[in-house]
Amino acid sequence: MAFPFFALVGTRTAGCIALAVTLALVGHAAMYGPQAAFFSELFGTRVRYSGVSLGYQLAAPFAGGLAPLIATALMDASGGMPWLVAVYLVCTAAVTLVCVGLAKETHKAEL
Repeated sequence: MAFPFFALVGTRTAGCIALAVTLALVGHAAMYGPQAAFFSELFGTRVRYSGVSLGYQLAAPFAGGLAPLIATALMDASGGMPWLVAVYLVCTAAVTLVCVGLAKETHKAEL
């Protein structure tokens, strides 16, 4: 969605920008909805609350906090064109997909 998002925003028309944001939010909701269940499956019941909280709270400043700084540097490096930011987003999505693929399935595991 990164490249289509920036292409739609680049048109500078209200309808296209609204469409880009709407599509991005639908994708975000599709990820955010099952996220709590997925995170809780990563930890045993004895440490589940602490593990999820620690992982979530550490990821927020490092991934979420640094992303705007990285995006700004990439925009500057590309002369104001958003294609490097889109590549960055695709790379972070690829890392996410690999990590989700490597996560252990626990639906049949003894709690």
